[in-house]
Amino acid sequence: MPNRPDGAPKLFGNGKVRLKRGSRLFRIYGREETEEGYFCNYELNPRYEAQLQAAGLPIVARGENGEARAVELAGKRFFIATQFQPPLNSTAENPHPLILAFLEATRF
Repeated sequence: MPNRPDGAPKLFGNGKVRLKRGSRLFRIYGREETEEGYFCNYELNPRYEAQLQAAGLPIVARGENGEARAVELAGKRFFIATQFQPPLNSTAENPHPLILAFLEATRF
């Protein structure tokens, strides 16, 4: 995270995430917006977004302030990388949709 002092506590909480229409992530959730939990100190430097997208790694989810929250690679059985952490919002009674999608992708 830019301008974070060394030793600062990790960021954590819940926040709204906007999903890009047409993305695999959008299809998994079946909607344009969700709320996700996070616990981290890192985020994508906006200066590199265009390069990532040009290389085929599109940003498919954004936080409330437009920050990148997820990327995915097309043509793979399952390749979605998120800044949020699906296990934080998942229980045995109500598994997170991203976890279910990953498990489904692993079936032969």
